[in-house]
Amino acid sequence: MVVVEEIEEVIPISNPGDHFTEQNLTHIKKLFYEKVGLEANSQRNSQNNSTQLYKRRVPKIIYIPIAAILSLTIVTGAAAAMGVIDLSSILQFLSGDRINILRPVNKTSEDQGIRMQTLGAVRDGSTTEIYVALKDLKEDRVNSSLDVYDFHVSGGRSHNAKLVQYDPAEKTAIIRFLVQGKRLSNRMSVQISSFLLGANKEENYDSGINLSELLSKKQQTEYDTLDPLKDSISGWGGESALELSEQEFIHVLRQDQTHIKLPGINWMYISNIGFVDGKLHIQINPNDEMGRYNHGYFFFTDDQGNKQDIPMNSVSYGSYTKGGTRYGGDYEEYIFDISDISQLNKLQLKGDFTSYDQFVTGNWETTFYLKQDSLSKTGKATLSLNEEIRTEIVVSSLGVTLMGKGINQITPENLQMELYLNDGTSILPKSAFLNIDNNLMKWISPQTIPVNEVNYLMLNGQKVLLQDP
Repeated sequence: MVVVEEIEEVIPISNPGDHFTEQNLTHIKKLFYEKVGLEANSQRNSQNNSTQLYKRRVPKIIYIPIAAILSLTIVTGAAAAMGVIDLSSILQFLSGDRINILRPVNKTSEDQGIRMQTLGAVRDGSTTEIYVALKDLKEDRVNSSLDVYDFHVSGGRSHNAKLVQYDPAEKTAIIRFLVQGKRLSNRMSVQISSFLLGANKEENYDSGINLSELLSKKQQTEYDTLDPLKDSISGWGGESALELSEQEFIHVLRQDQTHIKLPGINWMYISNIGFVDGKLHIQINPNDEMGRYNHGYFFFTDDQGNKQDIPMNSVSYGSYTKGGTRYGGDYEEYIFDISDISQLNKLQLKGDFTSYDQFVTGNWETTFYLKQDSLSKTGKATLSLNEEIRTEIVVSSLGVTLMGKGINQITPENLQMELYLNDGTSILPKSAFLNIDNNLMKWISPQTIPVNEVNYLMLNGQKVLLQDP
């Protein structure tokens, strides 16, 4: 059994291939030329030890074997001219099978002395995975603490950007973008408008606030009503965020009725607290300049310091103006499933918060064409809820997609799946399915699925036979 688990940490790059002999590398280099269709006439000159390369473009997509990849540090210039991905920079955290399914892009954009290079990408019917390199050509504004803040990737309904590798010698960060949704176009663009640096984390922060005492002195909680369709709501979070966002209206605390400072945290204060609609609301105002970009969340522990599993949602709303531009998310309100003061007697309010030192803006954008990866297997199943839900299943290199009317009624945690390969081994996902669009759910695999080797899958105890589409 193979248990698939996503890598969370940023992996520093090392220097691969130091132990190879010149003969090894010459042979690998030859394989690389053959694979990418590069006609090379290499003649060693005893005086200057130079190599002359004669190139021609090949219109088809290139898939490079792992042996050839090792030589890319030698022929980076030739590879760039060919439109082949410079895989030497991302080899350290991507396996060979993942690299083999990436389509080369090699589009660059430069602004503020920082270069963005879109290296390669791959997409199936509902998910696109894109790898982008950011390199500072002048200063030290790209480092291991980089967090992409304002960005856009065309296509799909949800997006995610994550730093997956940083090379301090090259001052280069590798960002992975995930785009999810049913309607994905062949023409895609990646745009970054800002990023943050210098993350400082306060984990298990003790607020020191006696909530029972504070709330017992509060006379009456006044609230305002927000319309998700009309008012300035810039974000939702928590376990029931989707359900909360679909409500006709939502009640929030009246703004700035209190001013409770948190020791050691100077970028925000608690601006109100109280019970609304049978739930505990805690409202914060990130009033510092960097407070607009800092983030975090509250949670509760018992008197022994053990974290309590209390459901929580959040809503970001309000707006502020800076430099003539209006921004959303002036207030953040946390909503806990706590209905009475008595429940707070032995609970302590704590939090995990992240603040930043620097905010970098610019305009980096690349546009490219990306065809869908056609490698997949399909199957059908019927899931039982209050009614039977007929589900179409697609297994691709990137994950497993479930499609069908009513599929979004199923709680992702209630789906149990396991993929079985021809050799008898299996892949057991550790992460859950995600609701990514109407009537569409997906499990995204952190490792490339060997589609041709998948025999069948088990879904909630039901064996699903798979076939080529």
